[in-house]
Parts: sequence; C-alpha cells; structure tokens
Amino acid sequence: MNGSDLFALPVADDELSRLESCLRESVIGNDAFLNEVASHLIVAGGKRLRPTLTLTAAELSGGTITKDVLLGGVSVELVHLASLYHDDVMDEAVRRRSVESVNARWGNLVAIVAGDFLLARSAEIAAGLGPEIAGLLAATLARLCQGQVAEVRSAFQIERDEKDYLTTISDKTAALMATACRIGGITAELERHRIDDLTAFGEAFGMVFQIRDDVLDVIATEEELGKPPGQDLAEGIYTLPVQRALLDRSVSRPIRDLLGRPLNESERERARALVACSEGIVASSLVAREYADQAAEAAGRLDGGPISDRLVRLALDVADDLSEAATSARQRFEQLAG
Repeated sequence: MNGSDLFALPVADDELSRLESCLRESVIGNDAFLNEVASHLIVAGGKRLRPTLTLTAAELSGGTITKDVLLGGVSVELVHLASLYHDDVMDEAVRRRSVESVNARWGNLVAIVAGDFLLARSAEIAAGLGPEIAGLLAATLARLCQGQVAEVRSAFQIERDEKDYLTTISDKTAALMATACRIGGITAELERHRIDDLTAFGEAFGMVFQIRDDVLDVIATEEELGKPPGQDLAEGIYTLPVQRALLDRSVSRPIRDLLGRPLNESERERARALVACSEGIVASSLVAREYADQAAEAAGRLDGGPISDRLVRLALDVADDLSEAATSARQRFEQLAG
C-alpha cells in the first residue's frame, strides 16, 4: 500500500496550509474545553482528502483559490470529522488516526455533543456560502445518516446482499465525496455540466475509496490503519470482501460458523485470515476497479487538461494499489495459515 502519497492531488502547499489554518480556526470559540475536544482529530492529522478534492475541483476554473472555496472544503471536512466522532462512539473504538479516540479520552456523551458541534459549525459555514451549498450539505448529511442506519440494521446478518452493501456505502461515503467535488465546482463558478461531471467523479471515486477501506480492514495491520483491524468483522458489519468470501466454497463453511455473533480477539483474527485467504479480497478489488473506471470516465469529460488527468489517475491508481494489496495479502495470509 502506498499510503497517503496515493491520494496526493495538484494543490499547492501554501493552499493546503491555508486550508489547514481555516479548518483549525473554524472550531475555535470561547470554551477552552470544547476547543480542545473539537480540535482533537484535526490536530491528529489525516489525508484531508475531501477538502483537497474541493480545492482541486475549483482549480479547474484556472483562477485562484478563494476564501469561499476554502470554506466549502472546511464545511465538508467538518461533516466527515463529526461522523468519525459518532462512529467511534457506536463502535466503542479506542484509537483513531493513531491517537486515543475522543470517546475513549472524554467519554461518549462529550464525543456525541462535540460531533454535533462540528456539524453545527459546518452548517453555519455552508449557510454563509449560499442556499445551494447549504441545501446540498443538508441533503448529503441526510444520506450519511441513512447509510449509517442501514449499516446498523444489517449488523450480524450473514445473508446481507451485495446490493444493500453498495447502497449503504453510496450513502455513507460516496455522497460526501461527491459533495466535496460539487462544492468546489460551485464556489469556483464552473459551468454546470462540469459541476455535474465532478459530482459523478466524486460519487464513483467514493465507492472505490470505501471498498478499499473495507478490504484494508481485513488485510492491513494496526500500524497501517491507525486503529485495530478486523473491527467490522468483530461487530457484525459484513462488507463486500466478506460477502464475496461467503461465496467461496473453500472457506464458506468455517466463515459461517464464526459469523452472526460478536467475535473475541482470537475469533476475529481467525475470521480475518479466512476472508483474506478467500476469493473475496481479489473479487472486491475487481468491483472497485469497475467504479474506478466510472470515475475516470467522468473525470476525463472535464477538459482533458492536467487536473482532469490527475483525477483520472487518482481513481485508477487507488484501484491498482488495492489490486496489488489484495494479491500480496492473500499470499501472506496463506503462508501464516501454514
């Protein structure tokens, strides 16, 4: 896996610094404690992929990155951060981005309220950018909630179908990627057909991103993830690699014997190994490739210049990286299995 460099986009370092400053300033108020809690994951770092997509989309205008573009990116990132605060409460997570999670450090109630605060700040910023962006962000948040509820309802359901999984990740992940790109186009005042193509790119790329994330939850190490791997398996969230592994007759029966209930650490590691050794990992990478091709097609319609070319490469490179990781992981887990 190539790590954060895989997601590098053609945004100048000084613009990224402006984005970071704007993001940190957006959560600072008069309450020192709330400032600390709300800034916790911002200070911990991260790829900043969503707001960087906003800036990259705006770069298609050929002009400078305006304050509105920066604020649009910040509004999207705050929604993403809020979702992490809430997700960690639901998952009882103890680590996020290689640091102690907010809920582990300050408790669930503080984490929930702090997440709500981040959403409120995002809404306030979006309102200042005009009714179209405010409405878009509100609709996106509704999709995120819809996707999260669908995932919760599917917990421990071995027979969860692939269509349900794809619809869920479209809402809970791809929607925000699409909105990040669309806000960049709107704030840069691009032509409507280019805004629509950016949105289509973000939606398809978001699918690639989440499938990759779900595969890595099975095959990656804690050091690579910044959190313990196998959490979805342990908590009954059966993602695409698990669904495809259940179709592999060589491992389907032992996997089924483990699933349908919470797993302890040894059971989780056994389940991870079974899925990693199955056809499910490579099969998932092929599905990701299909979405990467869709993303590349949408990006290619933008203008054929260096920015659209980089977006094309981003989608294809992420899919290629996942394919390589899937192949090497299967070999590694087969050796471990003996």
